[in-house]
Amino acid sequence: MELSLNDFVFGVLFGTLILIGLIGLISRFLHWKKERDLKRSVVVCRLCGHVFLNPKGEDLLACEACHAVNLGKGNGKLG
Repeated sequence: MELSLNDFVFGVLFGTLILIGLIGLISRFLHWKKERDLKRSVVVCRLCGHVFLNPKGEDLLACEACHAVNLGKGNGKLG
């Protein structure tokens, strides 16, 4: 069976469409993963509301603005 020009063009176009869809899906998944990791490392000060990062995952952090002690994980309450 020979491949006609119409079949070849249709295959190339359909393959390109599938490839673009897969690349878009992979890109969305990686972006979602990076956003989830960033949200885990963001800490909001319980007193002044200053937002800062906790990249090391420490349990207790001092706020950079008011020097109040904050929990690195959890709901932000100390007691």
